[in-house]
Amino acid sequence: MARFYIEWHGCSLNKADAEKLRHALVSAGHALVDSPDNADYCIINTCAVKSPTEEKIIERLKKLGELAIRKNLKLIAIGCLVEINPERIKKVAPQALLFGVEPEELGAYLGVKLDYSPSAPSLPYNDCISIIPVSRGCLNQCSYCCVRIVRGRLKSNNPDDIDNAFANAIKRSREIWLTATDLACYGFDIGTNICELLKRLLKNPGDYRIRLGMLNPQHVKRYFDELLQVMEDKRIYKFFHLPVQSGSDEVLKKMARGYSSADFEALVEKVRKKFPDAVIATDIIVGFPGETQADFEKTIDLLKRVKPDVVNVSRYSKRPKTNISERMIQSETVKERSRVVSKIVKEIALQRNKEFIGRELSVLLSEKGIKGGLLGRTDSYKPVVVDSNAACSFIRVKITDAKATHLVGIPVE
Repeated sequence: MARFYIEWHGCSLNKADAEKLRHALVSAGHALVDSPDNADYCIINTCAVKSPTEEKIIERLKKLGELAIRKNLKLIAIGCLVEINPERIKKVAPQALLFGVEPEELGAYLGVKLDYSPSAPSLPYNDCISIIPVSRGCLNQCSYCCVRIVRGRLKSNNPDDIDNAFANAIKRSREIWLTATDLACYGFDIGTNICELLKRLLKNPGDYRIRLGMLNPQHVKRYFDELLQVMEDKRIYKFFHLPVQSGSDEVLKKMARGYSSADFEALVEKVRKKFPDAVIATDIIVGFPGETQADFEKTIDLLKRVKPDVVNVSRYSKRPKTNISERMIQSETVKERSRVVSKIVKEIALQRNKEFIGRELSVLLSEKGIKGGLLGRTDSYKPVVVDSNAACSFIRVKITDAKATHLVGIPVE
């Protein structure tokens, strides 16, 4: 028996893969430990989507490499960064064993049967939440993205396999995440789409909640009205991650996103009309090469009009194996634009959250709170911190306070 420490970074696909790896190792008789200091093998599932994420992982691998030498443990790096920048990993941790995003070679090395398909069993980090990967790869050609190079073209999983995984997941969990590189194009390669998949999954009885992953506007606009109808079912969180990236159509063309800012705005308008409490999450990249001050101001104007609940703000950074010919914008300009956007979206988020104060809502308590209590989610996936011990259950909560990042509530007797 060997002792394994497993750490994941990045997206929920990486987390799902780590959970399947955990199950494979435990099933083979190995032990999981919560610290690399106590491990014989230390496995890091890496991410390559942004430069800051890469820097964080590289620094982590450097420290773990030093620990591996002192403790004589095996250091293993897997995932996207291994595929994109293996030379850099080897520079900071030359003794690290490198495996990419596919499970076969890693499984063979570890002597376990490792499968990342939906039907492969998982050992979740959180018993209340199960993650089901429905597809990998995408149909996009975004000029700034290196993940599409790693993950390749869309490969959708069979609906039968997903349905079986879902039926098993709701036996142990209350919250199910459907995840993909881009959930919006799920099924396009096998003659279906996410609407048809949801209709099938919802035939499974039970009191659970489904969280949808990222939906690229380029693809979801093709069937959005139908999706909104399917999402009338209370068992689907009214949560929409629609990444716009920029409010400037000129920048969106350079990004090769395949939609306009008006397309994005129309999607949001439809959501808000049908589900006023819905959470709109989006992504913004500031400082994209060629982004003028006028382009940037269009992004600000869009955010002020749309008022998204959650905005992931990133400063543009060139990723390996991408090819953008325009000149980089000065770093100080990019930093300033990032500061401006971050301030505005924080104000918008607080304003939106304050609208919930005084209301009574149903909340699924799914995680431990960072500072005590439990973190739950409303039917629109708003995070609520509650002083309660009723883990993995639905309770009624009265909202008493609002922060930019979450709501605060008390149980209603």
